[in-house]
Amino acid sequence: MHALARKALPLLAVLALVPSTAFAQLGQLQGVVRDTSGAVLPGVTIEAVSPVIIQSRVTVTGGAGRYTIVQLFPGTYTVTFSLPGFATVAQEDVVVSAAGSVVIDANMQVGGLEETVTVTGQAPVVDVTTSTRAAVLDADTMDALPTDRNYLGLARLIPGATAGSDGGRENNIGGSAIGEVGGDLSIHGSRENDQRVTLNGVPTHTLQAGGGLGGQAPDIGSAAEITIEHTAVSADLPTGGLRINFVPRDGGNTFSSSNYFGFSNSGMQGDNFSSALKSAGLHSPDSIDKNWDLSFAIGGPIVQNRAWFWFSGRRQVADRFVAGVQGNQNAFDPSKFLYVADPSVRGMEKGTNVQSSLRITWQASPRNKIAGTIKRDRWCTCPDQSSSRSPEAIWDFRFPRLTQEHLEWTSPVSNNLLLEVVGLHLFERWGLMHPHTNAWASTFAGNTKAIANVGKLVSIQDQGLNLTYSKAPFFRNTLVPNYAWRAAATYVTGTHNFKVGINNVNGFLEQTQYQVGSQLAYRFRNGVPNRITLNNTPRTNAADQNYDFGLFVQDTITLDRLTIGGAVRFDWFKTSFPERSIGAGEFVPSMNFTFPAGDILKFTDVSYRSSVTYDMFGTGRTALKATVSKYLEGQTLNGIGRAGDPVSRLANSTNINWTDADGDFHPDCNLLNPLANGECSSWSNPGFGSQRPAQSYSTALKSGFGNRESNWEYSVGVAHELTTGVSLDVAYFRRNWQNLQAVDNRAVDASDYTYFNLTVPTDARLPNGGGNTLTGFRAITDAGRAKGNDSITLRAKEVGDLLENWQGVDVNINARLQNGLQVQFGTSTGRTSINDCDLLNNKLADRSTYRSTGFCDQTEAYATAVRAYAVYTIPTIDVQLSGTFQSDPGNFIQANFNANNAYLAAHSTLGRSLAGGASNMRVQLLQPHTRRLDRRNLVDIRIGKVLRVGGSRSVVSLDVFNAVNSDATLGVNQTFGSGWLTPREVVQARLMKISIQFDF
Repeated sequence: MHALARKALPLLAVLALVPSTAFAQLGQLQGVVRDTSGAVLPGVTIEAVSPVIIQSRVTVTGGAGRYTIVQLFPGTYTVTFSLPGFATVAQEDVVVSAAGSVVIDANMQVGGLEETVTVTGQAPVVDVTTSTRAAVLDADTMDALPTDRNYLGLARLIPGATAGSDGGRENNIGGSAIGEVGGDLSIHGSRENDQRVTLNGVPTHTLQAGGGLGGQAPDIGSAAEITIEHTAVSADLPTGGLRINFVPRDGGNTFSSSNYFGFSNSGMQGDNFSSALKSAGLHSPDSIDKNWDLSFAIGGPIVQNRAWFWFSGRRQVADRFVAGVQGNQNAFDPSKFLYVADPSVRGMEKGTNVQSSLRITWQASPRNKIAGTIKRDRWCTCPDQSSSRSPEAIWDFRFPRLTQEHLEWTSPVSNNLLLEVVGLHLFERWGLMHPHTNAWASTFAGNTKAIANVGKLVSIQDQGLNLTYSKAPFFRNTLVPNYAWRAAATYVTGTHNFKVGINNVNGFLEQTQYQVGSQLAYRFRNGVPNRITLNNTPRTNAADQNYDFGLFVQDTITLDRLTIGGAVRFDWFKTSFPERSIGAGEFVPSMNFTFPAGDILKFTDVSYRSSVTYDMFGTGRTALKATVSKYLEGQTLNGIGRAGDPVSRLANSTNINWTDADGDFHPDCNLLNPLANGECSSWSNPGFGSQRPAQSYSTALKSGFGNRESNWEYSVGVAHELTTGVSLDVAYFRRNWQNLQAVDNRAVDASDYTYFNLTVPTDARLPNGGGNTLTGFRAITDAGRAKGNDSITLRAKEVGDLLENWQGVDVNINARLQNGLQVQFGTSTGRTSINDCDLLNNKLADRSTYRSTGFCDQTEAYATAVRAYAVYTIPTIDVQLSGTFQSDPGNFIQANFNANNAYLAAHSTLGRSLAGGASNMRVQLLQPHTRRLDRRNLVDIRIGKVLRVGGSRSVVSLDVFNAVNSDATLGVNQTFGSGWLTPREVVQARLMKISIQFDF
């Protein structure tokens, strides 16, 4: 067991840092002050005042007449300029957001101190001093838009943001699925691991999945503003991609409250189950059962001008039926091994999310502010149903414990120097856990067979049906706490915004993989057994993230119309494992090993950020922006971060090819015998149950300077103010990846394979009806199979070339008009190119799905995504109108063909049966990344009536999600055969939702 004491949060170690601070996290004001002749004025005092900050922020112009005020909380400010002998200038209604910079210049005329010139008018909409691209959603906008009220749904409104490997909850129509956990997005070719969701700049996510996702998500009700940044993001963190920062609400000197309730059920959903979907083989569409969401928040003073609080809570329930999933008439009967559809049982996913958060803010002195947050959540999709698992093969995606403690200190030491320290402790207990007895009984109407026979079942995967049934293949239980902190100092002059900072994340992970009952798993093809898998569970993997340490220096220099930004960041990343033990299992009765503690990864890297922004005509309306930046891929205790744990490196499973000669669905052989006997072939991995590692890692993969996966991002574009309040931004982006990974089985060489060509089946659904010949496949020989597996994961460049890049163009129009209309419209057109020809032409491409050497250049066609939203309140009748539009290219289609020995004998040049008694091999029939599903066009609208009573404001709304009732297909059966392209998931039908927002 890990001692939490040795993971103590070292917050105080950085308080003595020399001056510095950020490009990002919070907003800033800057500009130039001149007299009426145009000469710059040094020594002018600038004061920014707003209800969102109790103590005003003050600075003084330098010799060039320039000033900068950084780290301003979002809100509306009054900015005053004063100098003895000149009339005071006051600029009112300056809106500052938590991203970018607002330029407010001033012209001062000679006059008495008692004179004040008040300036009104909208602040510039083009940021002519920074190159970071960002979208800002304040609390009012988030409340007004018809969304699912979580960061994923909001971030998907950004042109270029695309769903990650989990789909990014892309079918979360109107909050019909719990979307707070496990969602990820990428942008412009970034990886899901690169996404960061932060609270005042500190990552709030787990030490898994590269740190890009996890159970913790700040509640929308506790956010004053959300900024979604990409391109030239600051050096505060090592990764690029999307950076979603929550700026928390602090409360204030007056009590206020924000509350939301939304409700819908099956009777409020339309029908898009078209005849085309039925004829394509879909049994039933995705649809909701019930859905409601209650959020409440209140804040105010504890002590006037000294201490404030903000409390928020949320309870969300989302139950839905999953498309195409039918019950199994043979469920929980250990004497039956075939799946027989039961249309009376539909697969259902039930989600519950409970959040609570309390933030206390204390103005300890005029120059010292301390704030802390305590957050407690529970989250569960119980059961977690997918389209590829039968209802009895469920697990619970459960987070029984999610806690967060957050503490921050900020101090504007002087007009030029700002210090800040932020710390965060996260604790997650989560897993794909076996359902509780009552959950299984509830799912199957109290079926006593379900309760009594679970431990007697074997998990079965049918290749032809592309379905797992009888029992889930495994379960997991994971403990993953971590500590994150950052500290920085910012020194600001008229021309410089200089920052130095330091940050670290450390913690550990313990994950137990287990099964209820038998450790066996079977694989069938259309009801015919062909393979057995022996598993060794339970087993626990463990790893420590000792350091994810960064030290950076960055500066922004403004010289007249030119702003130059630059940063250098040093990163030190280290993981290790504690002493590990593993004992005997059902199929490894003699296993009993102990491994001493050791190191896994040791990386050091230097990355860079650079940007140039030029006010092209000196009007503050047109800016040329260019960036070149290097980022590291998100790395935590994911992938190779914990793969060095000796327990995970063991051969913890092995496959046995199975010929069920008597058709009784029982393997007539001795499964403990690694050699061929009876109906069973030899073990595919003879190291199963031994201390011999099944996987090794090259030195360059695990350690060294500059060996971590990384990418270079380039951009160039122009932003222009078309008219007051309306801006256009056009930019080109490119991202090149380096230090990519590959796998090599060192036990074999080219002579251990037979190389052959394959004739594609004839099928009208294939390009040109099929019948073409694919070249460059290979199959291992019996002699090669007998050599076993000695796999090593390494950097691809150690053995060949592997290239990956993304390039494209974004066009964005943003409008905030004085009549209250707010509009955003944007497009993102781009493509990914991957070339692994150098690897595919040698044995490094030994994969579970084999690909023709002709398919090594995987360059997508250019595709365009469109995003738009608008918010407007009709003033005469106080009716709020809003809507969103999302249009995305469909997901890619694959045709994975399980070519059996009979087909290979008749339609290939292999000339023999597959080695080891294998019944089939899986090959790709389509060039990857060339064929897509339907385009998805989603329109969501809201009509709300604003009601005002005293100081309160309520909006009663009707939301219509998927207003055009799209039935676009999101997922299909990718296994080639009679069921190929059968829809697995479609966009949910039009859904109406009633909601009320009540604020005072």
